[in-house]
Amino acid sequence: MARISHRGGRVRRPAFGADDRGMAVELVVSETEDGKRWDGMVFLPREGMDRRRRLAVLVLHGSLGNYVSGVPRRLAFGLSSAGFTVMTTNTRMANYGVIFGGGLMHRTPLDIDAALAVLRRRGFRRIVLLGFSLGATMVTHYQALRQPLDVVGVCTLAHPASLPSALRLRWSHFGAEPGYEEVVEHVHVRLAPDYESEKNDRIFLVRRGRGFGDRPLDGEIWTYRSWWFSRGPRAPHAESRLRVGGVTVPLALIQAGDDELVHTSEGGELEALARQGDCPSVFLHTVLGADHVFTGLDAEMTEAVISWLDQRAAD
Repeated sequence: MARISHRGGRVRRPAFGADDRGMAVELVVSETEDGKRWDGMVFLPREGMDRRRRLAVLVLHGSLGNYVSGVPRRLAFGLSSAGFTVMTTNTRMANYGVIFGGGLMHRTPLDIDAALAVLRRRGFRRIVLLGFSLGATMVTHYQALRQPLDVVGVCTLAHPASLPSALRLRWSHFGAEPGYEEVVEHVHVRLAPDYESEKNDRIFLVRRGRGFGDRPLDGEIWTYRSWWFSRGPRAPHAESRLRVGGVTVPLALIQAGDDELVHTSEGGELEALARQGDCPSVFLHTVLGADHVFTGLDAEMTEAVISWLDQRAAD
């Protein structure tokens, strides 16, 4: 156990952009059924309402993200400061998983299983899954697939309706080389019939996948397997529009008003599909003026999450 606000016995200024003196953290490792080990962090509030403290929130990162950076980090501090216990964790999609070949999205339920086991060992029996961007897709698929009794809600931030469709449209817009259909053909040639085999997997580059220029920032790097299982045409686990109707717990969709990656209509589409399916309630909220990572609008993002979490804590 460690207090974030102390190093070597001396009180320091908060390093994460918010006052963290009211909490402690514990570094944890989750171990998956298929032998992977992922780093994580549990944020423990020192004070707060009992109903909030009894509810744990498991936060999952976005593309190339991890448990201590960006939205997961900022949100974890905000929620813990408000009295919630929060766990952030890596998955096989974290950091450079899709580049090194281990980032196979259809296996991420094993990662979430392992993270939930960490919280269960600490006595939590009411848990909310919260995912940002790619993480939103992962938690939606997980709850619809597993439906664990102790997961009492799913909350998503900047939630895309379909990862394959979003990538296809982006590549078409920027004139990516190779294009989407060309990559599909490459994958068939390389991997079929066993798409999970590592034997023929290779790294490939896409020019102008994220911008019109030829800068490294404008390109993308994948392996054939990691692309196929998260952006390919046969990846239903990567399409929330196909999975959200199977969510069986209350759902929150918190979207960014000026999201450069997720179209403004996608939140409404997911809301409608969830209501038509098994979801008992849906909360849709848009943070006006926010980009995909809610730059400068942490307070508004966190407030929207807390208002919904309080309903789960009170149930």
